[in-house]
Formats: sequence, C-alpha cells, structure tokens
Amino acid sequence: MIRDYLASYDYNLPLDDAAADPDLPLVRRRLASLAASEGLDGGYYEAQELAEAFLDAAREANAGIEEDDSPARVRLRDILDRELAYQRELFDEVCGLPLADAAAHLVWLSDLMKKRVDMAAPITALLGYRH
Repeated sequence: MIRDYLASYDYNLPLDDAAADPDLPLVRRRLASLAASEGLDGGYYEAQELAEAFLDAAREANAGIEEDDSPARVRLRDILDRELAYQRELFDEVCGLPLADAAAHLVWLSDLMKKRVDMAAPITALLGYRH
C-alpha cells in the first residue's frame, strides 16, 4: 500500500501548494508555478545558480560596485546567454525588483526546489529505482 502511494508521489506538491498559497507574495507564487514544469535536479540547480548570481549582484551593489564587467554582472549575462528558458523565465519574473528582494525570492525558490529533490532519495530507495 505504501509502495503504491510512493510510486505515484507527486514531487510538485510543495510547488503546487506554494503557487496556490494566498499568504505568499505574488512573485513567489509565480516562481513556484514556473518551477513546477522543471525536472528535479535541473530545476533545482538552475534556480540555485540564478539565486547565487543575484546574491552576488546584490553584494556588489551594496559595496558600490557598478562596473559593467563586474563578476556578478558577467555571471548573470553568461547565464542568460545560455538561453535556458526556465532560467530566463525566473529572471524575467524578478528582474524589475531590487536586487536584494530578487535574490531573496530566488533563494526561497531554490530552497523549495531542494526539498523537492531531497524527497526523491527516500522514495527511490524504498521503491528500488532512480528518478
């Protein structure tokens, strides 16, 4: 019975819950909704990478670094130049926000995506296969 439940476990439950949570800011609900269509590992790593890039950009802004070729700006451009649709959608969702706010929202999403990935290990161990 538990194997049957686990075999049909929906890894998107945390994302679906967040997307529908009226107590969350709209930007977080939208980020969760965008992430629901992504794979477990790729969705997490791409969200984490973008979150880290925004954190670096916020640190640079706080330090008064405004050069166009600063490491954080170069990193953000490199991420966007890869033209990965998911990262671009996440970027577009937060790019109009202050850098610290954008970073905080992306870190939140990255944490949620990590929990989603972490759920795969015990399920696959119990079922005896990999996701």
